[in-house]
Amino acid sequence: METKPLLNKSNGILRVLRTTAIGGLLFLLPLVFVGALIGQVVPIVMSIAESLGTILPDALKSAGGIALLIFLAVCVLLLLCFGAGVLARISLSRRLSEAFEKKVLFLFPKYAILKDQMADSIGGDHARAKMKPVLVHYENVKRIAFETERSDDLGVATVYLPGSPDPWAGKVAIFAADQVEPLPANFGEAVEVCEQLGRGTEKLIKRLSSKIPNDSSTDADQQE
Repeated sequence: METKPLLNKSNGILRVLRTTAIGGLLFLLPLVFVGALIGQVVPIVMSIAESLGTILPDALKSAGGIALLIFLAVCVLLLLCFGAGVLARISLSRRLSEAFEKKVLFLFPKYAILKDQMADSIGGDHARAKMKPVLVHYENVKRIAFETERSDDLGVATVYLPGSPDPWAGKVAIFAADQVEPLPANFGEAVEVCEQLGRGTEKLIKRLSSKIPNDSSTDADQQE
């Protein structure tokens, strides 16, 4: 009888360690990307500089000149990335991108989660997490969830009800639109509350203090 609680506790610890490791990986990904980008650019620039050694001015043959060439090459790559971003906003490219994402989701179901975590870390008007943190009202409790889709015509909202301490062991449910209230928190904050078994909920409740009655309860630990 004592083995089952110990096993559940061990599984909970493993889930926390796993989600923490994934969070650290996502935090380091931009740095890894920049390092890999520079690592690819430097050999190319050095090779071009050697090939054009007789043409390049002496100022560009020094260490400072090579550094300037590398900087310019990185700027060109960033401009190409910007151009790709503009292209992605065109309807045809967007449809192709969505079709590709569906294929990726089929092979790697957690792709949408990782993408939203990256979008939340980057921020900005166009890099927004698509899973919106919300508070769902049902069965005399208020539960932290993520709205994934809303139909104003049908008056319903599709939400993902996360688990705890592993937010990604949850379920999908459809509620009446008036049961789903926007939560004044970003994607990362809501995920963190779930991972920490409800710790940190107080600051979210304070943001909603003008809307939540004193006798209401919040189902923050996400477990049923």
